[in-house]
Amino acid sequence: MALKKLALKVTEKDRGKRLDHILAEWLPEALSRPLSKGKTRKLIVAGAVYLNGKRVRIASKAILPGARLEVFVDLDKVDRDGPGNDVSFSVTPDRVLYEDEFLIAINKPAGLPTQPTLDESRNNLFAAVKQFLAKRDAGAAPPYVGLHHRLDRDTSGVVCFTKQVAANAGLAEAFSKHTAVKTYYALTIRPRFAAGGGFVHVPAHWTVKNHLGKAPGPGKRARFTAVRSGGDFAHTDFVLLDEFDDALLVQAQPRTGRTHQIRVHLAEAGMPILGDSFYGYRPTRVIPARIMLHAARLTLPHPITKEEISIESPLPEDFLKCLEALKG
Repeated sequence: MALKKLALKVTEKDRGKRLDHILAEWLPEALSRPLSKGKTRKLIVAGAVYLNGKRVRIASKAILPGARLEVFVDLDKVDRDGPGNDVSFSVTPDRVLYEDEFLIAINKPAGLPTQPTLDESRNNLFAAVKQFLAKRDAGAAPPYVGLHHRLDRDTSGVVCFTKQVAANAGLAEAFSKHTAVKTYYALTIRPRFAAGGGFVHVPAHWTVKNHLGKAPGPGKRARFTAVRSGGDFAHTDFVLLDEFDDALLVQAQPRTGRTHQIRVHLAEAGMPILGDSFYGYRPTRVIPARIMLHAARLTLPHPITKEEISIESPLPEDFLKCLEALKG
């Protein structure tokens, strides 16, 4: 267990603030890693927080200047995703990026699984789409929703579903034959030379082609890596869009659909995505709110009409804030 003790003396500027609000503002910087408000409250309820030497479990407790807070954090648990940290989400009309008789595309937030998990009570995008259609089209037949691709829990952006069985074959073919083009934006670490000198030159365009397989190691979450034999072929095209003091803005187009493909290809090039501690991210001067990866565009032939359609998702607020902080 990687247990870390942190201490804070409350100042006048935080007079009367709730305990969970003070910790939510302070802990991410103190830990040098993202920490959701949900995880902060869980620390309080679990008894990991002490106020003036006494354990406190009341998240809403008002704190006075001069108070001493101590927090004991298990770093392994902080880095681990969990159902308790999923965002609360329901589909609203403004989240619908594209819809016709056969398809519906949703702007997925970060922090939400795309598909159902073993925990049936856990919110997910697939269930949210079905609930939205059933409520909106009340009185019609129960809605059909087909899932053909997914985004990682902490990735935001475009996810497209079928609304009729007749569209399944065409959409499945678009993904299997790679006529569906997915475009992502990522904020990454700017790579340095191993000896600790200057920054490595990053070309305007580059491609990664290799095979990815599961990395050996403990834990329930599968971690992937490049392998010399076995594994699945993975191909990603990258474009450098912008450079900052210690970070990069990168466009990625995965030509195959392997698990964690973009994250692995960037991390193994010395450019882990900001917030992605699972693949080697280390703190920079800007603390990201989550893994800074966004599925910005999906272009594909319509499964019925075969006409090309392009579905776009604007950069979400947390991504824009991180981008602006890097520019600053």
